[in-house]
Amino acid sequence: MLNKISKFIVIFFISISSINNVFSNENQINNYWCNKNDGEIQYRTKYGTYVDCLTSIYAVEVEYDYNWKEGIGQSLHYAEATGKKPAILLIKRNKSTKNYESELKSTIDFFNLPITLFSIQETLE
Repeated sequence: MLNKISKFIVIFFISISSINNVFSNENQINNYWCNKNDGEIQYRTKYGTYVDCLTSIYAVEVEYDYNWKEGIGQSLHYAEATGKKPAILLIKRNKSTKNYESELKSTIDFFNLPITLFSIQETLE
């Protein structure tokens, strides 16, 4: 009986989280986005580094908006290591007061970087 109640509670909380699309960390967002895009999560490269999400086209680095600078280098490295195109999935935090996505786009454009940019809200509405 207790086991059935425990299972119900776990399923209930998973259902509520799924309905509201509330994420609590970068890993959950990566899993959600990568699965939605038929990617492979945490793909190990020939260098022993891990691509957050590898799709048939892209090597995707997932970063919170304030870490966009790190995302540039990692996405380029993962692209070289896998032969895929570099991409960044930028997690736009709800509490951000600065437009980090604009800064990232400006840098990509200024240097004509071959990086594709995807973005997702930290909490989907």
